Amino acid sequence: MSPKFVDKGQKAKEIAISALQVFSQKGYGAASIDQIAVVAGVAKGTVYEYFPSKDELYIAAVMVFVENFENTLSARMAPVDDPFLRLVAFIGFSIESCSIENDASVRILFDILQQSILEDGVFFSRKYLIREMMRGSRNMLTDILLEGVSKGKFQPHIARDAEKMASNIIAFLDGASLHRLITENYFNMPKQLTVGMRFLTSILLVTPNDYNVDELIAQAVGR
Repeated sequence: MSPKFVDKGQKAKEIAISALQVFSQKGYGAASIDQIAVVAGVAKGTVYEYFPSKDELYIAAVMVFVENFENTLSARMAPVDDPFLRLVAFIGFSIESCSIENDASVRILFDILQQSILEDGVFFSRKYLIREMMRGSRNMLTDILLEGVSKGKFQPHIARDAEKMASNIIAFLDGASLHRLITENYFNMPKQLTVGMRFLTSILLVTPNDYNVDELIAQAVGR
């Protein structure tokens, strides 16, 4: 009988997916390779064959999380032709992913934050990895802004600083999501987003009155 062929790339991906499940439940500190091996259905030694350290496995798991986020976001925006409505879809999905109801995403996002700011954190000395992981979302948003300019929906000058504006929008969403999570009902996300989108509308759109921003935000965040 010939030996069974193992696609090492696929196997590593499967282990990383299992690791993401454990890390999102327990966090980096409490998760163990033993637990991950059980979920992956492999021996502990097999995990170490693909990932020499817990840090490397955590990084791979976070990359799976980012890939899943970007793929789902792309699918959500794909049917939308209008650049401004695609921007609203981008914002809505970003907020949805950080909502209190989405427990697994919230836990892994907080864990990534912790691992980025603590001196002994996995990403503390690897900030470049976080920047790379954010590149996909930033590029998607930059493309939306540039498309809006090319279609005559957004102001022409937006093209000059589209990437910087994309970074600022993402920073606002990250900050708003964090406030929402740590203050519970004190931070009213629909109201805050409506104010933010009104401001964006005044900056971005050639004809702002073409859209009912309040209604769009209400739909985007499920109010």
